[in-house]
Amino acid sequence: MKKEIFLNMENQIFKGNVLDIGFENNGIIYNVCKEGSEDININYITGKEEETNVKNNFYDICILFFSFSSIWFKMNKKSFIKNIYNYLNKDGILYIWDIDKGYKKTFSGTINVTIPGNKIKQIKIKDLNIFKDNSKDNTVSILENYFDITEGNALNGIYYIKAKKKSKIKIKCL
Repeated sequence: MKKEIFLNMENQIFKGNVLDIGFENNGIIYNVCKEGSEDININYITGKEEETNVKNNFYDICILFFSFSSIWFKMNKKSFIKNIYNYLNKDGILYIWDIDKGYKKTFSGTINVTIPGNKIKQIKIKDLNIFKDNSKDNTVSILENYFDITEGNALNGIYYIKAKKKSKIKIKCL
């Protein structure tokens, strides 16, 4: 079943140095940031090769906007989160919006995002891989070593998480 989901980003405000990590740049985060503040610096990563331009301990905010689900394996997601931890400054905040899809489930839908200026951008997402877990619970378990969750919710098949960088991390041994 194809879903149609509405997400309002008109009143979302990001300030400081922002790192937007996405594998497809829909201009959504740029438009939200641009409208919210004049004094903002936005950097983008859309692939592995662009990571060399990213500075460690520099960014105030990192945003994963429907891009975390593009990473298949839990081990790769953990490594990715560790990198983000290193990119953020000591008070850094991570924002994640993504599909809430667990094992043995699929997702097909259109996400209509309202951005400043009452404009609507559409993102079409299709994930038919029943062996991939991109659930909110799985994401929280990946984040817990590096971030403290400060906000979160799930509704209509998508989730939102806001997390603050931990000052000290504890790595669990396998």
